[in-house]
Amino acid sequence: MKERLVHFSLTIVDPDDAAGLSVLEAYFTALVKMTIVAVSVAPSIDEGSGTLDIDDDGVNVISGIVAATQNTPGTWISTRLGGTETPVVIAQGSLVSFDFNSYTIAVSAIVDVWYFAN
Repeated sequence: MKERLVHFSLTIVDPDDAAGLSVLEAYFTALVKMTIVAVSVAPSIDEGSGTLDIDDDGVNVISGIVAATQNTPGTWISTRLGGTETPVVIAQGSLVSFDFNSYTIAVSAIVDVWYFAN
């Protein structure tokens, strides 16, 4: 089967207006084997030390994507797309979750993920 580059974008909002985003703010089950090759994340407002981690069945596989400045999206780019990070393979059926760190104020974030579907 040929690989297909797939992109999806989600806006993640904490339902509690008084709190910041934190662990397990959003998650999905991988319906196909995925090879993540790029991630971009941008908060809705400046949040000085915010970062994003992505977990595969509870195990951190991508960590520390800086997501602190509204007008400067943090990026994680693999060698498959000219970056320096190692592509991350997610098995079909895995639970993929998004963990936000160090957000102290109400903020939403737009997360874009590019992956090859195998």
